[in-house]
Amino acid sequence: MPTPTKTLGNWGEQRATEFLEKLGYQIIDRNFRYGHGEIDIIADDKGMLVFVEVKTQKSDAMGEAFTWVTRKKQRQIGRVALAYLTVNGIKDRDCRFDVIAVAKGLNGVEIKHIVNAFWL
Repeated sequence: MPTPTKTLGNWGEQRATEFLEKLGYQIIDRNFRYGHGEIDIIADDKGMLVFVEVKTQKSDAMGEAFTWVTRKKQRQIGRVALAYLTVNGIKDRDCRFDVIAVAKGLNGVEIKHIVNAFWL
């Protein structure tokens, strides 16, 4: 049985996926795991391969969700992204890293999308 945190995370990832699809992104993969890391969403944005980290929050107690993607987490995402490229034989393709923060509040859902959130 999933934990409440995992359930909230899955809910947030689904909202983020729907948000990206409405923007015209093509979802290629979800929850790609490699070693101890995972990339929540892998999508195509007009030929750009986009690795998306989703952070979901139900309160403001811990600050803005997108700030939770620390430098250490960025490096981990980068290692998993490299594994994805290698496993799938992808070469010479532009890539970027986005972060989506999903907040579940009294006024519904708020989504913040940071395009090209970090470089490695």
